[in-house]
Amino acid sequence: MENIGIIKTSKFKNNAISLVIPVEMSDNVTGYNVLSEVLKRGTSAFKTSSDIARYLQEMYGALFDIHLSKIGNKLFIVFYVGFLDNRFTLYKEDLWDKAIYLINEVLYHPLIEECAFNETIVEQEKTNHRLYIESVYDDKGHYSMNRVMELGLLDSYRIPEYGTLEELEKLDGKVLYELWKGLLRKEAFAYASGNITDQEEIEGKLKGIAILGNGKGTVKSKKENVRVFNRENKEIFEKMKINQGKMSLLFNTNTNIFEGDYFALVIFNSIYGGGAHSKLFNEVRENHSLAYSIYSTFDKFAGVMSIGSGVDFKNFKKVRKLIDIELDKIRNGEISDEEMNMAKTKSISTLKSMEDSMYNTSNYLIALRVFGINYEVEDVINGLREVTKERVMELAKKIEFIASHYLDKEEEENGNI
Repeated sequence: MENIGIIKTSKFKNNAISLVIPVEMSDNVTGYNVLSEVLKRGTSAFKTSSDIARYLQEMYGALFDIHLSKIGNKLFIVFYVGFLDNRFTLYKEDLWDKAIYLINEVLYHPLIEECAFNETIVEQEKTNHRLYIESVYDDKGHYSMNRVMELGLLDSYRIPEYGTLEELEKLDGKVLYELWKGLLRKEAFAYASGNITDQEEIEGKLKGIAILGNGKGTVKSKKENVRVFNRENKEIFEKMKINQGKMSLLFNTNTNIFEGDYFALVIFNSIYGGGAHSKLFNEVRENHSLAYSIYSTFDKFAGVMSIGSGVDFKNFKKVRKLIDIELDKIRNGEISDEEMNMAKTKSISTLKSMEDSMYNTSNYLIALRVFGINYEVEDVINGLREVTKERVMELAKKIEFIASHYLDKEEEENGNI
């Protein structure tokens, strides 16, 4: 089955299973967030979350969680179990079957009452999620970045991975029940990581997770690279009671992992704003002292790039001008050999350090597999090494500004007391 992958490594004491169910960002993202927490509250065999915790303790302190992350136009729902390899268990017990049993139990046998999830549990998790969304809104840099996505995009990529308060209010036990039933019909992908000597045996065990049998079990190329941009809202200022201004910019890269020079995009971003070695950091923050922080980042599946910065209110225009100047420098070939070498070293180092975490490695490879990309980590590293300055210049010329969001301070009221 092409939706099952194996990562063989003996460098860790633990083995791990990552089961990923990709869903569309337009498919009630808020509901999936709450559902993932409700599923962890109990099953037919484990009546409470405490029972699940005891089962994990019996597995020598195994780890279990359900994570959600936005990857391109998909929301990845990740069921993860990390557990001790039998080289280190007391009686050399093999824990693979116990880990797979737990995933199946949580996914297929949650606590259901008359075709609905328990309303008390649902309301508790809705409250928790409401507090989480409100905490994100309180992070003004995060808030500004979400706003520029909303302003500059017209497709479902504009939806934040945690959903919305409006959607949250519509959730109840029956809505989550229908969402759960639909989830079981989705296509899923899995990676097993660890000290695996018999690959066929582990693949056979993973096939016991029924959802992996959905569909034809083959990966089709899913080009999630078509963005619908809103070019009307070029520049938006919003006022709040804040002490530090926030600037968020959105760009269309016209390049992604499906089409165009993806490897040049990685090196471009590293040179432009991808760290303390970048042009934006050194020019805007260090040389001109105009920003408290500044960075650029991109989504390789979605083809969008964003720039975020913490700026004094009076410096918005100066910083915005420098952002354009540094982009033009790259377009005109003002890239030193040192900058090229540093960008490659940093990018490759990030990929190699990922291999120190089975969770990060498996999630990286699953994301590629879900979208039909057949790269291994070494393929990406080799591709980055071959990038030339000319390719970075050509890539930079394709970068298109879409929209900007500025979080400004409210005017102070003057008057006599």
